Amino acid sequence: MADDLQEFVLTYFDEVGALVERPAFGVADVLLPDDVAGRLGVEPLLRLGFSEEASAPYPDARHLTVGDTLVERIEEDVRGRGRATRWFINEVGVDKRNLFEAIKQAVTVANGWLQAEKTANEAPQRHYYVRFNFKVALITDDKQEELVSVLMDLNSGQPAWELEATWERVFLERAWRLRPLPEAPLAWAPTLEESARLGVQSPESRALTQQTPDSASTDSRSLSPLSPDSLARLQARAAEAVTVKLAPTIRGLEQRSARRLELDRARLQAFYDDTAADLERRMSRTEDEARRHALAEKLAFVNAERANKLADVEAKYRLRLVLDLINAALIVQPKLSLAVRVENRYASIQYPFIWDPLLHHVEPPVCHGCGEAHYRIHLCTNGHLACDDCVLTCDFCKREFCKLCERDVGACIVCGRAVCIKSQVRCATCGRVTCSEHAGQCH
Repeated sequence: MADDLQEFVLTYFDEVGALVERPAFGVADVLLPDDVAGRLGVEPLLRLGFSEEASAPYPDARHLTVGDTLVERIEEDVRGRGRATRWFINEVGVDKRNLFEAIKQAVTVANGWLQAEKTANEAPQRHYYVRFNFKVALITDDKQEELVSVLMDLNSGQPAWELEATWERVFLERAWRLRPLPEAPLAWAPTLEESARLGVQSPESRALTQQTPDSASTDSRSLSPLSPDSLARLQARAAEAVTVKLAPTIRGLEQRSARRLELDRARLQAFYDDTAADLERRMSRTEDEARRHALAEKLAFVNAERANKLADVEAKYRLRLVLDLINAALIVQPKLSLAVRVENRYASIQYPFIWDPLLHHVEPPVCHGCGEAHYRIHLCTNGHLACDDCVLTCDFCKREFCKLCERDVGACIVCGRAVCIKSQVRCATCGRVTCSEHAGQCH
């Protein structure tokens, strides 16, 4: 992750007031303030290379890796300087002609349609991103460390992969220069599994909340965007995004570990097979009952030891990811919201679609079932939005429900087909549920 390391180091140098020039791709000349150079234990003038290829033409360049002492000292200094900051994106125009038409072109309602609200107007809002910088240790039989940055959209709960790809072209400022804007609400709600995995609120969440003076103080259970609870939940999602970003590295390590595990297992099995075979051979040759009993006990011990050693070697090669959050940054950006009615035969809701003026696109709506964003959606009979994977369809009336409403969809006790609460027939005798075709055939 040389790009993440380079971004982390150069962002730090910018923060401490250093002068940075780029003589070549992957190489940076840095002039540090004397006090910063003293804290880091280096000369004020440095030439740094962030990959072997970039450093090769410059013999005086210091090739930086995650384990370099300079990187470790920068991490220590970052922790001492505080672990949260904030930035603002002001250089965007918060307007869009024919926004409803753009929404209709971008979003498909599989079982309904979009309808413009006559009284709804485009509303500029304040949206948030959070950039998490993690130090990641990938541990198997050895340890490999990476610096990984993940940019998360706080309002949608999704990794901002597209914005992250163009991050170098984003102009960040330290002050908000636009007129005051209302805060956009969260479009996602954590699943029960996410809630169960969350622990104590992190200090970074507290710091980000405290550093935003125009945010309202809210109870963390309200899921306000800047509540400590929301930020802690987003951090948990960011940790999952790290595994996505590191997927090629993880696959490589798992393949290597699997090969080594196979060799070690074969070596252990061969050793204990030979030992067990020798004991069994000696047992078959002896007629002394006491001797036979002693050999049987040794054989049982060998088999137990074999199981323990195999379990130990499997644990040794099992890949573990340990994430250490170095710091986090809150980024504030204005976006445009337009309330649009989503309708079908059975339900109608008003949903605030978002236009991103920085990326020039309509953001995909968020599925209420899985929390993922999709441009193709369904409208649940109970008024929730659902993606294709979260839809439950009644085989009889064809109403569609989402996973949040799975209690409203059962199965006919006779034919097993899905039948919703609107089409179910409950037997007055046994209380079982059937479809209309098999009414009375349940007992």
